Amino acid sequence: MNKVNILLTNANGNLSDKTKMIQKAVKTAEEYVFSKLEVNWDIDLLVTNRLYDIIIPEDGVGGRTRTSDFIEFAINDEKATESLISEMVAHELCHAARWGKNDEWINSLFDGLIFEGIATYFETEFAKSRKEKTLFIKTILKRTDEENEKNLEKLRDQLDSNYYDYDMIFFNGNDELPRWAGYSLGYYLVKKYLEKTGKKIEDAFADKYADFRVVL
Repeated sequence: MNKVNILLTNANGNLSDKTKMIQKAVKTAEEYVFSKLEVNWDIDLLVTNRLYDIIIPEDGVGGRTRTSDFIEFAINDEKATESLISEMVAHELCHAARWGKNDEWINSLFDGLIFEGIATYFETEFAKSRKEKTLFIKTILKRTDEENEKNLEKLRDQLDSNYYDYDMIFFNGNDELPRWAGYSLGYYLVKKYLEKTGKKIEDAFADKYADFRVVL
């Protein structure tokens, strides 16, 4: 039986009283993702409260998928809840699942938008019936198609480039782009692809980056 192996950092003992909550949250995400995306290998999930740079301050959670079988995950133990942890773990597990089925390199901004858009769309599916959602996903869902189209036009001349300001586009924004613009634009492009092809996200998550270009 394939599973997520939780590796909990414990040098400072700060997560010891959160162990059961973390385990339950990860199990919820695991059961959803492994069945939907047919993950048939184990995935190691390193959980810590030390990687402050990947934590979304308002949500107290954050992750970074390194390979198809290794994810770094960080929580603010004073803010993170079971629901928010499971939602963000589902996002990262989707990344791992894609890499396990399609090991394409990200060679352009467009590829990066699709890579994040797939996991973000999958996260919205996971969270849509939940009362508690991350600020991250609430922000993505609140952004209109018109807003995303405007952001697409601002980035269109960079779509084929592998030289772009990742932090600005995907995280921080600037005077021209809002926070998390790359994620919401990726979500929008993936949504358009699913509408155009009639596929569900679990059918399309491992499609080639080139396939998604039909939406441009």
